[in-house]
Parts: sequence; C-alpha cells; structure tokens
Amino acid sequence: MQKNKDKQVFFHVGMPKTASTFLQNKVFPKYQDIFFVKKHDFKNHQKIIENSTADKILLSLEINVDKPNGYNKVQTITKRYPGTIPIILLRKHSSWVRSKYKYYIRKHGKLPFDKYLDLESEQGKINHQNLIYINKIKILEEVFQCRPYVFFQEELKQNPQQFIAQLAGILGARYNPDAIKSGTVKKAYSEKQLKYVRRFNSWYNYDDSKSSKWKKFAYKKFSGLLLHTVALTGDFLPPLSEDTPLIPEGKLQELDKKLQNDWKQSIEYAKQDRTLLF
Repeated sequence: MQKNKDKQVFFHVGMPKTASTFLQNKVFPKYQDIFFVKKHDFKNHQKIIENSTADKILLSLEINVDKPNGYNKVQTITKRYPGTIPIILLRKHSSWVRSKYKYYIRKHGKLPFDKYLDLESEQGKINHQNLIYINKIKILEEVFQCRPYVFFQEELKQNPQQFIAQLAGILGARYNPDAIKSGTVKKAYSEKQLKYVRRFNSWYNYDDSKSSKWKKFAYKKFSGLLLHTVALTGDFLPPLSEDTPLIPEGKLQELDKKLQNDWKQSIEYAKQDRTLLF
C-alpha cells in the first residue's frame, strides 16, 4: 500500500454554483488513472486515501475558501497531503450572482434582488469581498504553496469536450469521451415560478431550529415540498402584477462594470498556466 506522502493529490475547490455537481457526478467518476473520492465520502477521505493503492487522488468539495469553514478545510487538506494541487472554477460575476440569487429564493429567501446584493453598502446578503475572485486565487496560492489551476464555467458551456479533455490532461487521466454527457444537472425554475416562490417565502416563516435531528430533517423536507408545490402551481397561474423583473439586468451590468478588473486579472492568471477555451 502506497504511503500518503507518495501520492499525488488534486483538490477541486468548487465554488458554489460553478458546475461542481455536474463535474462530481458526470465527469470525475469517468476519469481513469486517478482515484476520485466522491463528495459524499469526503468526510471519510483520510481513511479512504490511506486504504487506496492509487498513486493519484482527486478530491472535490463545494466550499468558499474565503470563509472560515472553507479556509479551514483547505488548510486541513494541505497539511495532510503536502504538494496537493488545487483547481478552482470561476464564473462571470453577473452570471454567478444571478445563479446564487435564484438558489437563495429556492432555499426560502425572500429579499428582492437589490436588497440581496447591495452594491452601495454591505447591507446585503453578499459580502463585497466574497465577490473578488483574485482574492480566492491568492488564498489558494498561500495555503497550497503553489499556483492553482483556474478554469471558468463559460469554457465548460462553450467547449464542454475540450474543457473535459484539458482538465483530464492536467490530472493525467484517461477517459472515454462518449461516456460523458454534457448538460444541466437540474432544470431551473422559471422567473415566473421564482416570483411566486419569493412571494410565498415572504409570509412563510422558515425556521429549522428544531430540537432534534429527525425533526429538522422532516421540517426541511416538508418546507421544500411546499416550495416545489408553489413553483409548480405558479406555472398555471397568471403572472404576478410586479412590474420589476426578478433580477434587474441593469444591476448585473453595474456589478460586472465594478468588477471588470477582477475578471480580467483572473483570466490573465489562468492564461499563464494553460490555454483558455473562450
């Protein structure tokens, strides 16, 4: 059995809403010549790696490296497996925030978009510092003591097969291209449905602070079923009388303009290590 110090570990640090689920379910398990620790087994990764005879390991977890919990996780990995190579996916700021806001509504969020993302102050749900991609890259550099490979979700959308091939090349993995089918993991709610769900959330006081683990689980499932029912029903109801769109495009354009230098810096960083696909 190979010792941990002799194994090459790669760590896909998946930012939320950057195709992590697709990679974990559809791509990584298809790679050969590298042992992929499934995300549901991540909590047992140390034991799994110790018992593995593979000389290359791939870990993947959806975390925010610039938040305490995520930072602690990457620190743990690099301490256990020195020489680990990090990989991170980024996404155009406006596209990322759009997706995060829709997910926020699907998880009982009730704030309108301009309250969710307040570009003028830190009163919104999103901390402005968490939007700076180059900071996330620098954190990975500092913790892992090497340059992370930076990919972009736009590459995956525009050139899925080339993206998968390039990532496989970095991992030193073989695979059968016909075994990997690109596509969305889950069909998203429409804007009309999300408006109905947000309206429902404004009066349904979601509170999962239950006394037992079983009660929390049951309450979470029941509440999720309610939201899904509202979304499905909203498909057959007339549009709400709200004049404003769910996510004002002007706000997204303002966000991209404010962070255009960060986006350019992130692209230039990635180009130093590989050929970009968009």
